[in-house]
Amino acid sequence: MTSAPSAPDPGPLATWPPRWSPRAVVFDCDGLLVDTESEWLATQARYLAGHGARIDEETRRSLTGRSIETVVRTLSAETGQDPYAAADELMALHREALTDAVGVLPGAVETVRAVAARVPVAIASNSPRDLLDDALEGLGIGDVVLTSVSVDDVAEGKPAPDIYVEAARRLGADVADTLAFEDSETGATAARAAGLPLIAVPSIPGQQPVADRTLASLEDTDLHAWIRTWERAR
Repeated sequence: MTSAPSAPDPGPLATWPPRWSPRAVVFDCDGLLVDTESEWLATQARYLAGHGARIDEETRRSLTGRSIETVVRTLSAETGQDPYAAADELMALHREALTDAVGVLPGAVETVRAVAARVPVAIASNSPRDLLDDALEGLGIGDVVLTSVSVDDVAEGKPAPDIYVEAARRLGADVADTLAFEDSETGATAARAAGLPLIAVPSIPGQQPVADRTLASLEDTDLHAWIRTWERAR
């Protein structure tokens, strides 16, 4: 007799709050901890408008969370501008916008600090190193973040798994024991491809990242109650 196929593993986040505890945690940055993702989308729109070009909503959605290189390649194809010139123009617009205070998203700092009090924490971002360092300085969490991985530190950025694999490696944890937090479809694809259990906290309208659990905010009370149950790393 042929046995019935076994049910798929529901994963460690199937119940909420979970009974599982991670050994390490990796947070995305833009759109999860700081409100730079919406500004970056606005910068792209300003750049396109300045060249009399536009992209459809599906393309805009697919670019959310992607590396600057990918965004530049896509937008310069629409404007006909040389990619290097497009990159310079886009980054000049972006850096100009970032001279204003970047908004910290609700619950971001409190959640990172609560997690870091229990297990090692890394930040994994598709931003270049200088922009990631600026964001972390603005957040004021450098004292509790063990390491950060930028798109400059790996062969391929998100949605490839490289950034999350490298972050877990630096934390000395197996990917299956490392919890990821993401906001975008691109980032969620990367974390899942790397094999990390994933909590999504979308901040950009239209983004529907596939995750093991989706929360409306990092201020979620059940999330913080669960974090307090984690065994402290030694």
